[in-house]
Amino acid sequence: MPNDALGFYANNAATYAARSSVNPKLESFLKFVRPTGLILELGTGSGRDAKAMLEQGFDVDPTDGSGELAAEASALLQRPVRQMLFHELEAVERYDGIYASASLLHASRADLPDIVRRMHRALKAGGWLWASFKDGPGEGYDTLGRYYNYMSADEIARIWNDNAAWNAVSLESWQGSGYDQKPTLWHLVMSQR
Repeated sequence: MPNDALGFYANNAATYAARSSVNPKLESFLKFVRPTGLILELGTGSGRDAKAMLEQGFDVDPTDGSGELAAEASALLQRPVRQMLFHELEAVERYDGIYASASLLHASRADLPDIVRRMHRALKAGGWLWASFKDGPGEGYDTLGRYYNYMSADEIARIWNDNAAWNAVSLESWQGSGYDQKPTLWHLVMSQR
């Protein structure tokens, strides 16, 4: 994650965490993960989605690249949250699911292929990955100064299919908004190892 995004979250962690709510698309992921399965959350933010997963009986390994957000999430979850950048993922066939809601979009386009391979390697056979991205042309910054890797659904599909041998890859798009409350076209990629 570029340092400008980490800087934003370091300076705004408490406000960001207070304005967060559970992702309405979370259930579209959980229905594919075996009950009580171990889920890696990349970019837990406030910890709201990790909390919802824990309440449904899943085991969750919440992580965030921002130490300040990890601390906010730890307070909410009453358990440790690891500070980890995407390129630090070293697990091998450990997770039943990986959940990355609006987090991988902060990874540079050049780094994304390696991250996709790392996530694939970290999943158990049959495990599912869920990741969401904002639509747009190329890389850039939002009005809050955060770096984004904006991509089309076709670009996401290409990166996923070119960098790992998935058993299944599907994409879905919807209109929503982000932390900045601006209308946003979102793309979701679901893939099974």
